Amino acid sequence: MRTVVLDTSALIRFYVPDGPLPKGLEEQVASAWRSETILLIPELALAEAAQVLWKKEKAGYLESGEVDEILNLILELPLEIKGHFEIMPDAMAVARHHNLSIYDSIFFALASKKNAQLITADLKLANAFKKL
Repeated sequence: MRTVVLDTSALIRFYVPDGPLPKGLEEQVASAWRSETILLIPELALAEAAQVLWKKEKAGYLESGEVDEILNLILELPLEIKGHFEIMPDAMAVARHHNLSIYDSIFFALASKKNAQLITADLKLANAFKKL
């Protein structure tokens, strides 16, 4: 079974069309609904997604009802949520090596540790992961 890590930018982009969809996102989500793919996210992704949606609401880009609906849709996705404890040392090493934020490095480290594909709309993170 294929394993894919979705980063927050991909989760948001799936519901908020503020740029192009990351390659493979729609296909992997559809595959997860058919139980053919495991979609992993670190716990952090939920807080980050809520924060991004809240910022978009405050900026007037989304209405509060839209934010609530998108957040609920994210929570309904067939996601496997992983804690950070076991990947924090790896995330720190990734941050240092690739000059990424710890937040982005958590997604990178999770994908690396699980031998998973990383789907992101963040070009800096995607480019760093390609060098793996």
